[in-house]
Amino acid sequence: MVLKACDRCHTRKEKCAFAGSNQRCTRCCSLAIACSTSRRGRRIGRLPVVKAFPYGEAHIWSVDSTQLPNLQRSVSRSGDSHSILGPLSRRSSSTLPASDLALSDEFASSAEAVWSPDRNDAIALGPGKLLASPTTLKTASDALRTFLVREQFSALHMPFLIGPSFVPMSQKVTSTLLYQSAPVLADAYLAYTALMTRYQRTPIMRQVEPDIAKAAKGLQHLRDINIKKDTDAVCALSLGQTMYAFHVLAASDAFKAHSVVQNALIRAKSWVPRLIHSPITQMFIITPVLIDTVECLVRREVPIIRLPSTDHVIIDRYAGVCATLLPLLYDLCQCSHNMKSGVLDIRGFHDRLAGIQQTITEWKPPTPPQLFIEHGPHERLLIITQANVYRLAALLAIHRLRYPLGVQDEIARELANGIFSHILSFAQSAAKEVTAFPMIFPLTMAMIEDEGKDEDLGNKLPLFASQSMGAIRLVGSIKQIRASREAGYDGIWFNLVGTHLRMAMPTMNVSLYIIKALLAGEYQEPASV
Repeated sequence: MVLKACDRCHTRKEKCAFAGSNQRCTRCCSLAIACSTSRRGRRIGRLPVVKAFPYGEAHIWSVDSTQLPNLQRSVSRSGDSHSILGPLSRRSSSTLPASDLALSDEFASSAEAVWSPDRNDAIALGPGKLLASPTTLKTASDALRTFLVREQFSALHMPFLIGPSFVPMSQKVTSTLLYQSAPVLADAYLAYTALMTRYQRTPIMRQVEPDIAKAAKGLQHLRDINIKKDTDAVCALSLGQTMYAFHVLAASDAFKAHSVVQNALIRAKSWVPRLIHSPITQMFIITPVLIDTVECLVRREVPIIRLPSTDHVIIDRYAGVCATLLPLLYDLCQCSHNMKSGVLDIRGFHDRLAGIQQTITEWKPPTPPQLFIEHGPHERLLIITQANVYRLAALLAIHRLRYPLGVQDEIARELANGIFSHILSFAQSAAKEVTAFPMIFPLTMAMIEDEGKDEDLGNKLPLFASQSMGAIRLVGSIKQIRASREAGYDGIWFNLVGTHLRMAMPTMNVSLYIIKALLAGEYQEPASV
Protein backbone atom coordinates (compact mmCIF):
# COMPACT_ATOMS: atom_id res chain seq x y z
CA MET A 1 0.00 0.00 0.00
CA VAL A 2 1.64 3.25 -1.12
CA LEU A 3 0.34 6.74 -0.30
CA LYS A 4 1.02 9.27 -3.05
CA ALA A 5 0.28 12.52 -1.24
CA CYS A 6 -0.53 14.01 2.13
CA ASP A 7 -4.04 15.27 2.90
CA ARG A 8 -3.42 18.84 1.70
CA CYS A 9 -1.71 17.83 -1.56
CA HIS A 10 -4.34 15.16 -2.19
CA THR A 11 -7.14 17.74 -1.84
CA ARG A 12 -5.40 19.92 -4.45
CA LYS A 13 -4.70 16.88 -6.64
CA GLU A 14 -0.95 17.32 -6.36
CA LYS A 15 1.94 15.00 -5.51
CA CYS A 16 4.08 15.41 -2.42
CA ALA A 17 7.70 16.40 -2.92
CA PHE A 18 10.30 15.69 -0.25
CA ALA A 19 13.65 17.37 0.30
CA GLY A 20 16.30 14.87 1.33
CA SER A 21 15.21 12.70 4.24
CA ASN A 22 12.62 15.17 5.51
CA GLN A 23 9.43 13.48 6.68
CA ARG A 24 7.25 16.46 5.67
CA CYS A 25 6.59 17.47 2.08
CA THR A 26 7.99 20.77 0.81
CA ARG A 27 4.57 22.47 0.55
CA CYS A 28 3.61 21.67 4.12
CA CYS A 29 7.03 22.84 5.27
CA SER A 30 6.72 26.14 3.43
CA LEU A 31 3.23 26.71 4.88
CA ALA A 32 4.36 25.59 8.36
CA ILE A 33 1.47 23.15 8.69
CA ALA A 34 1.28 19.51 9.75
CA CYS A 35 1.96 17.04 6.94
CA SER A 36 -0.58 14.33 7.75
CA THR A 37 -2.21 11.45 5.92
CA SER A 38 -5.47 10.27 7.44
CA ARG A 39 -6.92 8.33 4.52
CA ARG A 40 -6.21 4.76 3.49
CA GLY A 41 -3.91 4.36 0.51
CA ARG A 42 -4.98 2.50 -2.60
CA ARG A 43 -3.20 -0.62 -3.76
CA ILE A 44 -1.00 -0.24 -6.82
CA GLY A 45 -1.73 -2.45 -9.81
CA ARG A 46 -4.08 -5.39 -10.12
CA LEU A 47 -5.65 -7.15 -7.18
CA PRO A 48 -3.43 -9.95 -5.85
CA VAL A 49 -4.11 -13.54 -6.80
CA VAL A 50 -3.21 -16.35 -4.39
CA LYS A 51 -0.55 -18.59 -5.93
CA ALA A 52 1.12 -21.78 -4.79
CA PHE A 53 4.74 -21.25 -3.78
CA PRO A 54 7.31 -24.07 -3.94
CA TYR A 55 8.33 -23.34 -0.34
CA GLY A 56 7.39 -21.26 2.68
CA GLU A 57 4.01 -19.78 3.47
CA ALA A 58 1.96 -16.92 2.05
CA HIS A 59 0.25 -14.56 4.47
CA ILE A 60 -2.34 -11.89 3.65
CA TRP A 61 -2.52 -9.32 6.41
CA SER A 62 -5.53 -7.08 6.87
CA VAL A 63 -4.79 -3.36 6.88
CA ASP A 64 -5.99 -1.22 9.74
CA SER A 65 -6.54 2.37 8.68
CA THR A 66 -5.37 3.55 12.08
CA GLN A 67 -2.08 1.65 11.96
CA LEU A 68 0.78 4.13 12.06
CA PRO A 69 0.39 6.12 8.82
CA ASN A 70 3.60 8.05 9.38
CA LEU A 71 5.48 4.80 9.93
CA GLN A 72 4.10 3.38 6.66
CA ARG A 73 5.26 6.43 4.71
CA SER A 74 8.73 6.43 6.22
CA VAL A 75 9.14 2.70 5.61
CA SER A 76 7.97 2.97 1.99
CA ARG A 77 10.64 5.61 1.30
CA SER A 78 13.43 3.83 3.16
CA GLY A 79 13.73 1.07 0.56
CA ASP A 80 14.21 -1.65 3.17
CA SER A 81 11.10 -2.26 5.23
CA HIS A 82 12.60 -5.26 7.02
CA SER A 83 15.91 -3.81 8.21
CA ILE A 84 15.97 -3.52 11.96
CA LEU A 85 19.04 -1.31 11.80
CA GLY A 86 18.28 0.72 8.68
CA PRO A 87 21.53 1.50 6.82
CA LEU A 88 23.43 -1.01 8.95
CA SER A 89 22.25 -4.03 6.97
CA ARG A 90 23.45 -2.53 3.69
CA ARG A 91 27.02 -1.79 4.78
CA SER A 92 30.08 -3.96 4.92
CA SER A 93 30.95 -5.16 8.40
CA SER A 94 34.61 -4.45 7.71
CA THR A 95 33.92 -0.71 7.34
CA LEU A 96 31.29 -0.42 10.04
CA PRO A 97 32.34 1.73 13.02
CA ALA A 98 31.05 0.76 16.41
CA SER A 99 29.27 4.09 16.77
CA ASP A 100 27.01 3.20 13.85
CA LEU A 101 25.96 -0.10 15.40
CA ALA A 102 22.78 1.22 17.00
CA LEU A 103 19.18 1.84 16.13
CA SER A 104 18.68 4.65 13.67
CA ASP A 105 16.53 7.58 14.80
CA GLU A 106 13.84 6.50 12.36
CA PHE A 107 13.69 2.97 13.76
CA ALA A 108 13.74 4.25 17.32
CA SER A 109 10.74 6.46 16.60
CA SER A 110 9.05 3.51 14.89
CA ALA A 111 9.63 1.38 17.95
CA GLU A 112 8.22 4.13 20.15
CA ALA A 113 5.11 4.30 17.97
CA VAL A 114 4.58 0.54 18.04
CA TRP A 115 4.72 -0.15 21.75
CA SER A 116 4.21 3.16 23.56
CA PRO A 117 1.82 2.70 26.51
CA ASP A 118 0.37 6.13 25.73
CA ARG A 119 -1.24 4.93 22.50
CA ASN A 120 -5.00 5.29 22.57
CA ASP A 121 -5.66 1.96 20.85
CA ALA A 122 -3.75 -0.14 23.40
CA ILE A 123 -6.03 -2.52 25.30
CA ALA A 124 -5.17 -2.12 28.96
CA LEU A 125 -6.04 -5.55 30.31
CA GLY A 126 -4.33 -6.74 33.44
CA PRO A 127 -2.05 -9.75 32.97
CA GLY A 128 -4.50 -11.98 34.81
CA LYS A 129 -7.47 -11.18 32.56
CA LEU A 130 -5.33 -11.19 29.45
CA LEU A 131 -3.76 -14.58 30.07
CA ALA A 132 -6.83 -16.28 31.51
CA SER A 133 -8.98 -15.55 28.46
CA PRO A 134 -9.07 -18.58 26.12
CA THR A 135 -10.02 -16.41 23.12
CA THR A 136 -7.45 -13.65 23.53
CA LEU A 137 -4.24 -15.08 22.10
CA LYS A 138 -4.79 -16.61 18.69
CA THR A 139 -3.47 -14.25 16.02
CA ALA A 140 -0.36 -12.21 15.33
CA SER A 141 -2.27 -9.10 16.38
CA ASP A 142 -2.99 -10.74 19.73
CA ALA A 143 0.70 -11.53 20.15
CA LEU A 144 1.66 -7.93 19.41
CA ARG A 145 -0.99 -6.63 21.80
CA THR A 146 0.67 -8.41 24.72
CA PHE A 147 3.74 -6.23 24.09
CA LEU A 148 1.96 -2.87 23.95
CA VAL A 149 1.12 -2.48 27.63
CA ARG A 150 3.90 -2.49 30.19
CA GLU A 151 1.87 -4.53 32.67
CA GLN A 152 1.22 -7.30 30.15
CA PHE A 153 4.80 -7.39 28.91
CA SER A 154 6.14 -7.57 32.45
CA ALA A 155 3.81 -10.43 33.36
CA LEU A 156 5.27 -12.51 30.54
CA HIS A 157 8.93 -11.49 30.59
CA MET A 158 9.98 -10.28 34.03
CA PRO A 159 10.83 -13.84 35.16
CA PHE A 160 13.56 -13.72 32.52
CA LEU A 161 14.81 -10.18 33.21
CA ILE A 162 17.19 -9.30 36.01
CA GLY A 163 15.12 -6.30 37.00
CA PRO A 164 12.66 -3.59 35.94
CA SER A 165 15.36 -1.33 34.48
CA PHE A 166 15.66 -3.78 31.57
CA VAL A 167 11.94 -3.69 30.75
CA PRO A 168 11.67 -0.49 28.63
CA MET A 169 14.38 -1.40 26.12
CA SER A 170 13.35 -5.06 26.00
CA GLN A 171 9.73 -4.10 25.41
CA LYS A 172 10.59 -1.57 22.73
CA VAL A 173 13.00 -3.73 20.73
CA THR A 174 11.13 -7.03 21.05
CA SER A 175 7.76 -5.54 20.11
CA THR A 176 9.27 -3.75 17.12
CA LEU A 177 10.93 -6.97 15.96
CA LEU A 178 7.63 -8.80 16.29
CA TYR A 179 5.81 -6.01 14.46
CA GLN A 180 8.23 -6.16 11.53
CA SER A 181 8.59 -9.96 11.40
CA ALA A 182 5.21 -11.22 12.59
CA PRO A 183 4.85 -14.07 10.03
CA VAL A 184 8.08 -15.63 11.34
CA LEU A 185 7.80 -14.93 15.07
CA ALA A 186 4.07 -14.85 15.86
CA ASP A 187 3.45 -18.60 16.23
CA ALA A 188 6.39 -19.06 18.61
CA TYR A 189 5.39 -16.09 20.75
CA LEU A 190 1.77 -17.25 20.89
CA ALA A 191 2.84 -20.73 21.99
CA TYR A 192 5.15 -19.28 24.64
CA THR A 193 2.57 -16.74 25.84
CA ALA A 194 -0.15 -19.36 26.20
CA LEU A 195 2.19 -21.65 28.10
CA MET A 196 3.33 -18.93 30.49
CA THR A 197 -0.26 -18.75 31.72
CA ARG A 198 0.37 -22.04 33.51
CA TYR A 199 2.90 -20.35 35.74
CA GLN A 200 0.88 -17.37 36.92
CA ARG A 201 -0.76 -17.15 40.31
CA THR A 202 -4.42 -17.34 39.20
CA PRO A 203 -5.69 -20.95 39.42
CA ILE A 204 -7.76 -20.73 36.23
CA MET A 205 -4.58 -20.13 34.24
CA ARG A 206 -3.15 -23.50 35.19
CA GLN A 207 -5.78 -25.19 33.02
CA VAL A 208 -4.10 -24.12 29.77
CA GLU A 209 -2.29 -26.87 27.84
CA PRO A 210 0.72 -26.25 25.59
CA ASP A 211 -0.16 -25.24 22.04
CA ILE A 212 1.85 -27.91 20.26
CA ALA A 213 0.58 -26.87 16.81
CA LYS A 214 1.87 -23.32 17.10
CA ALA A 215 5.12 -24.53 18.66
CA ALA A 216 5.63 -26.86 15.70
CA LYS A 217 5.10 -23.94 13.32
CA GLY A 218 7.62 -21.91 15.29
CA LEU A 219 10.21 -24.67 14.92
CA GLN A 220 9.44 -24.94 11.22
CA HIS A 221 10.03 -21.21 10.80
CA LEU A 222 13.39 -21.59 12.56
CA ARG A 223 14.38 -24.43 10.22
CA ASP A 224 13.25 -22.52 7.12
CA ILE A 225 14.60 -19.06 7.91
CA ASN A 226 17.04 -17.79 5.30
CA ILE A 227 19.38 -15.20 6.80
CA LYS A 228 20.31 -12.46 4.37
CA LYS A 229 20.41 -9.40 6.62
CA ASP A 230 20.60 -8.32 10.23
CA THR A 231 16.89 -8.65 10.89
CA ASP A 232 16.90 -12.28 9.79
CA ALA A 233 19.76 -13.11 12.17
CA VAL A 234 18.04 -11.35 15.07
CA CYS A 235 14.78 -13.18 14.23
CA ALA A 236 16.56 -16.53 14.31
CA LEU A 237 18.12 -15.78 17.71
CA SER A 238 14.83 -14.51 19.14
CA LEU A 239 12.99 -17.53 17.76
CA GLY A 240 15.55 -19.89 19.27
CA GLN A 241 15.22 -18.34 22.74
CA THR A 242 11.43 -18.38 22.59
CA MET A 243 11.25 -22.02 21.54
CA TYR A 244 13.85 -22.99 24.13
CA ALA A 245 11.72 -21.42 26.87
CA PHE A 246 8.65 -23.21 25.51
CA HIS A 247 10.39 -26.60 25.47
CA VAL A 248 11.81 -26.26 28.97
CA LEU A 249 8.48 -25.11 30.39
CA ALA A 250 6.31 -27.58 28.48
CA ALA A 251 8.19 -30.86 28.25
CA SER A 252 8.79 -33.23 31.12
CA ASP A 253 12.02 -34.25 29.36
CA ALA A 254 13.34 -31.10 27.69
CA PHE A 255 16.77 -32.43 26.75
CA LYS A 256 16.21 -31.52 23.10
CA ALA A 257 15.61 -27.86 24.01
CA HIS A 258 19.35 -27.30 23.79
CA SER A 259 19.37 -28.32 20.13
CA VAL A 260 16.85 -25.56 19.39
CA VAL A 261 19.21 -22.90 20.74
CA GLN A 262 22.14 -24.46 18.91
CA ASN A 263 20.19 -24.41 15.65
CA ALA A 264 19.54 -20.68 16.05
CA LEU A 265 23.18 -19.98 16.94
CA ILE A 266 24.48 -21.97 13.97
CA ARG A 267 22.29 -19.98 11.59
CA ALA A 268 23.25 -16.61 13.06
CA LYS A 269 26.90 -17.41 13.84
CA SER A 270 28.46 -15.43 10.99
CA TRP A 271 26.42 -12.36 11.96
CA VAL A 272 27.31 -12.34 15.67
CA PRO A 273 30.70 -10.53 15.34
CA ARG A 274 28.85 -7.65 13.70
CA LEU A 275 25.72 -7.58 15.86
CA ILE A 276 27.47 -7.99 19.22
CA HIS A 277 28.67 -4.36 19.18
CA SER A 278 25.17 -2.87 19.26
CA PRO A 279 23.30 -2.64 22.59
CA ILE A 280 20.10 -3.17 20.63
CA THR A 281 21.03 -6.48 19.01
CA GLN A 282 23.38 -7.91 21.64
CA MET A 283 20.36 -8.48 23.89
CA PHE A 284 19.37 -11.30 21.52
CA ILE A 285 22.87 -12.84 21.54
CA ILE A 286 24.12 -13.12 25.12
CA THR A 287 21.33 -15.29 26.58
CA PRO A 288 21.44 -18.07 23.92
CA VAL A 289 25.25 -18.10 24.12
CA LEU A 290 24.98 -18.47 27.91
CA ILE A 291 22.46 -21.32 27.54
CA ASP A 292 24.61 -23.14 24.98
CA THR A 293 27.82 -22.66 26.98
CA VAL A 294 26.30 -23.97 30.23
CA GLU A 295 24.77 -26.98 28.47
CA CYS A 296 28.08 -27.80 26.76
CA LEU A 297 30.03 -27.40 30.00
CA VAL A 298 27.79 -29.91 31.75
CA ARG A 299 27.86 -32.39 28.84
CA ARG A 300 31.52 -31.87 27.85
CA GLU A 301 30.72 -30.54 24.40
CA VAL A 302 31.99 -27.50 22.46
CA PRO A 303 29.65 -24.46 22.27
CA ILE A 304 28.68 -23.03 18.90
CA ILE A 305 30.03 -19.52 19.50
CA ARG A 306 32.97 -18.10 21.41
CA LEU A 307 31.68 -14.65 22.24
CA PRO A 308 33.76 -11.91 20.56
CA SER A 309 35.17 -9.09 22.66
CA THR A 310 33.62 -5.62 22.55
CA ASP A 311 34.89 -2.11 23.22
CA HIS A 312 32.30 -1.63 25.98
CA VAL A 313 31.06 -3.62 28.96
CA ILE A 314 27.84 -5.51 28.25
CA ILE A 315 25.17 -5.53 30.94
CA ASP A 316 22.74 -8.14 29.69
CA ARG A 317 19.09 -8.44 30.69
CA TYR A 318 19.65 -12.01 31.95
CA ALA A 319 23.40 -12.72 31.96
CA GLY A 320 24.34 -9.47 33.69
CA VAL A 321 28.08 -8.75 33.38
CA CYS A 322 29.05 -12.37 32.61
CA ALA A 323 29.72 -11.64 28.93
CA THR A 324 33.49 -11.43 29.49
CA LEU A 325 33.40 -14.72 31.43
CA LEU A 326 31.67 -16.63 28.62
CA PRO A 327 34.78 -16.86 26.36
CA LEU A 328 36.68 -18.38 29.30
CA LEU A 329 33.89 -20.92 29.81
CA TYR A 330 34.09 -21.70 26.08
CA ASP A 331 37.80 -22.49 26.47
CA LEU A 332 36.96 -24.72 29.44
CA CYS A 333 34.33 -26.57 27.41
CA GLN A 334 36.77 -27.06 24.56
CA CYS A 335 39.47 -28.40 26.88
CA SER A 336 37.02 -30.79 28.56
CA HIS A 337 35.72 -32.04 25.21
CA ASN A 338 39.23 -32.59 23.84
CA MET A 339 40.13 -34.67 26.87
CA LYS A 340 36.89 -36.65 26.60
CA SER A 341 37.46 -37.37 22.89
CA GLY A 342 41.16 -38.18 23.32
CA VAL A 343 42.55 -35.20 21.41
CA LEU A 344 44.65 -34.15 24.42
CA ASP A 345 46.89 -36.43 26.44
CA ILE A 346 46.81 -36.30 30.24
CA ARG A 347 49.72 -33.89 30.52
CA GLY A 348 48.42 -31.58 27.82
CA PHE A 349 44.97 -31.64 29.42
CA HIS A 350 46.25 -30.66 32.86
CA ASP A 351 48.52 -27.93 31.46
CA ARG A 352 45.67 -26.43 29.47
CA LEU A 353 43.29 -26.76 32.42
CA ALA A 354 45.77 -25.01 34.72
CA GLY A 355 46.02 -22.06 32.34
CA ILE A 356 42.24 -21.72 32.14
CA GLN A 357 41.94 -22.02 35.91
CA GLN A 358 44.44 -19.22 36.42
CA THR A 359 42.57 -16.94 34.01
CA ILE A 360 39.18 -17.61 35.64
CA THR A 361 40.66 -17.18 39.12
CA GLU A 362 41.95 -13.73 38.15
CA TRP A 363 38.70 -12.72 36.45
CA LYS A 364 36.60 -10.15 38.29
CA PRO A 365 33.08 -8.89 37.48
CA PRO A 366 33.39 -5.61 35.55
CA THR A 367 31.66 -2.63 37.15
CA PRO A 368 31.15 0.04 34.47
CA PRO A 369 29.67 3.44 35.43
CA GLN A 370 26.30 2.61 33.84
CA LEU A 371 25.88 -0.22 36.33
CA PHE A 372 25.52 2.41 39.06
CA ILE A 373 23.71 4.99 36.93
CA GLU A 374 21.05 2.86 35.23
CA HIS A 375 20.43 0.10 37.79
CA GLY A 376 19.20 0.16 41.36
CA PRO A 377 20.97 -1.39 44.37
CA HIS A 378 18.99 -4.66 44.25
CA GLU A 379 19.72 -5.20 40.57
CA ARG A 380 23.39 -4.40 41.11
CA LEU A 381 23.58 -6.92 43.92
CA LEU A 382 21.97 -9.60 41.77
CA ILE A 383 24.27 -8.86 38.82
CA ILE A 384 27.44 -9.01 40.94
CA THR A 385 26.22 -12.11 42.82
CA GLN A 386 25.47 -13.87 39.54
CA ALA A 387 28.95 -13.12 38.18
CA ASN A 388 30.67 -14.30 41.37
CA VAL A 389 28.78 -17.60 41.60
CA TYR A 390 29.34 -18.37 37.90
CA ARG A 391 33.06 -17.82 38.45
CA LEU A 392 33.02 -20.17 41.45
CA ALA A 393 30.96 -22.72 39.49
CA ALA A 394 33.56 -22.66 36.71
CA LEU A 395 36.33 -23.27 39.26
CA LEU A 396 34.29 -26.10 40.78
CA ALA A 397 33.85 -27.63 37.32
CA ILE A 398 37.62 -27.44 36.76
CA HIS A 399 38.22 -29.11 40.12
CA ARG A 400 35.82 -31.95 39.29
CA LEU A 401 37.35 -32.41 35.84
CA ARG A 402 40.69 -32.86 37.56
CA TYR A 403 39.58 -34.92 40.57
CA PRO A 404 36.84 -37.59 40.72
CA LEU A 405 34.25 -37.77 43.49
CA GLY A 406 35.84 -38.80 46.76
CA VAL A 407 39.15 -37.08 45.98
CA GLN A 408 39.93 -33.58 47.23
CA ASP A 409 36.32 -33.23 48.39
CA GLU A 410 37.28 -30.54 50.91
CA ILE A 411 38.23 -28.08 48.18
CA ALA A 412 35.03 -28.89 46.27
CA ARG A 413 32.92 -28.25 49.38
CA GLU A 414 34.78 -24.99 49.97
CA LEU A 415 33.88 -23.79 46.47
CA ALA A 416 30.29 -24.99 46.92
CA ASN A 417 30.07 -23.15 50.24
CA GLY A 418 31.30 -20.01 48.49
CA ILE A 419 28.41 -20.31 46.04
CA PHE A 420 25.92 -20.86 48.87
CA SER A 421 27.38 -17.91 50.79
CA HIS A 422 26.97 -15.47 47.89
CA ILE A 423 23.42 -16.63 47.19
CA LEU A 424 22.48 -16.54 50.86
CA SER A 425 23.79 -12.99 51.18
CA PHE A 426 21.74 -11.99 48.16
CA ALA A 427 18.66 -13.78 49.51
CA GLN A 428 18.87 -11.93 52.82
CA SER A 429 19.31 -8.52 51.19
CA ALA A 430 17.41 -8.32 47.94
CA ALA A 431 15.74 -11.59 46.90
CA LYS A 432 12.22 -10.25 47.46
CA GLU A 433 12.93 -7.17 45.33
CA VAL A 434 13.77 -9.01 42.08
CA THR A 435 11.79 -11.28 39.78
CA ALA A 436 14.56 -13.43 38.30
CA PHE A 437 17.08 -15.85 39.74
CA PRO A 438 19.59 -16.51 36.94
CA MET A 439 21.91 -18.68 39.03
CA ILE A 440 20.42 -22.17 38.72
CA PHE A 441 23.57 -23.72 37.19
CA PRO A 442 25.97 -22.62 39.97
CA LEU A 443 23.40 -23.55 42.61
CA THR A 444 22.90 -27.00 41.08
CA MET A 445 26.64 -27.68 41.11
CA ALA A 446 26.88 -26.56 44.73
CA MET A 447 23.92 -28.76 45.73
CA ILE A 448 25.57 -31.81 44.18
CA GLU A 449 28.67 -31.21 46.31
CA ASP A 450 27.10 -30.20 49.63
CA GLU A 451 23.49 -30.72 50.63
CA GLY A 452 23.90 -29.36 54.14
CA LYS A 453 23.42 -25.74 53.06
CA ASP A 454 20.01 -26.28 51.46
CA GLU A 455 18.16 -25.50 54.67
CA ASP A 456 19.79 -22.08 54.96
CA LEU A 457 18.25 -21.03 51.65
CA GLY A 458 14.90 -22.82 51.85
CA ASN A 459 12.93 -20.00 53.47
CA LYS A 460 14.88 -17.01 52.16
CA LEU A 461 14.30 -17.18 48.40
CA PRO A 462 10.97 -15.92 47.04
CA LEU A 463 8.66 -18.06 44.94
CA PHE A 464 9.66 -17.21 41.40
CA ALA A 465 6.99 -17.43 38.74
CA SER A 466 8.28 -19.91 36.18
CA GLN A 467 8.66 -23.41 37.59
CA SER A 468 9.05 -25.84 34.72
CA MET A 469 8.45 -29.55 34.65
CA GLY A 470 12.10 -29.85 33.68
CA ALA A 471 12.91 -28.46 37.13
CA ILE A 472 10.93 -31.27 38.73
CA ARG A 473 13.09 -33.71 36.77
CA LEU A 474 16.16 -31.85 37.93
CA VAL A 475 15.18 -32.55 41.53
CA GLY A 476 15.24 -36.27 40.83
CA SER A 477 18.50 -35.98 38.89
CA ILE A 478 20.32 -34.32 41.79
CA LYS A 479 18.97 -37.01 44.11
CA GLN A 480 20.24 -39.76 41.82
CA ILE A 481 23.70 -38.20 41.51
CA ARG A 482 23.88 -37.91 45.29
CA ALA A 483 22.74 -41.52 45.65
CA SER A 484 25.42 -42.69 43.20
CA ARG A 485 28.03 -40.87 45.22
CA GLU A 486 26.83 -42.41 48.47
CA ALA A 487 26.86 -45.85 46.81
CA GLY A 488 30.58 -45.53 46.16
CA TYR A 489 30.82 -44.04 42.66
CA ASP A 490 34.36 -42.69 42.32
CA GLY A 491 34.40 -41.19 38.82
CA ILE A 492 33.95 -37.57 37.76
CA TRP A 493 30.37 -36.46 38.18
CA PHE A 494 30.17 -35.18 34.59
CA ASN A 495 30.01 -38.83 33.51
CA LEU A 496 26.79 -39.23 35.49
CA VAL A 497 25.11 -36.46 33.54
CA GLY A 498 24.33 -38.58 30.50
CA THR A 499 22.55 -41.11 32.71
CA HIS A 500 20.86 -38.95 35.32
CA LEU A 501 20.45 -35.50 33.77
CA ARG A 502 18.47 -36.14 30.61
CA MET A 503 16.91 -32.70 30.37
CA ALA A 504 18.00 -29.17 29.61
CA MET A 505 20.09 -27.51 32.27
CA PRO A 506 17.54 -24.73 32.81
CA THR A 507 18.47 -21.09 33.10
CA MET A 508 15.03 -20.61 34.62
CA ASN A 509 13.80 -19.31 37.97
CA VAL A 510 13.19 -22.68 39.57
CA SER A 511 15.72 -22.75 42.36
CA LEU A 512 13.37 -22.33 45.30
CA TYR A 513 11.16 -25.12 43.99
CA ILE A 514 14.17 -27.43 43.75
CA ILE A 515 15.32 -26.61 47.26
CA LYS A 516 11.90 -27.06 48.85
CA ALA A 517 11.28 -30.33 47.00
CA LEU A 518 14.63 -31.70 48.13
CA LEU A 519 14.08 -30.65 51.72
CA ALA A 520 10.54 -31.99 51.91
CA GLY A 521 11.15 -35.12 49.81
CA GLU A 522 8.21 -34.23 47.58
CA TYR A 523 9.71 -35.21 44.25
CA GLN A 524 7.16 -36.90 42.00
CA GLU A 525 7.47 -38.15 38.46
CA PRO A 526 5.65 -35.56 36.32
CA ALA A 527 2.89 -36.63 33.98
CA SER A 528 3.81 -36.35 30.32
CA VAL A 529 2.50 -33.33 28.45
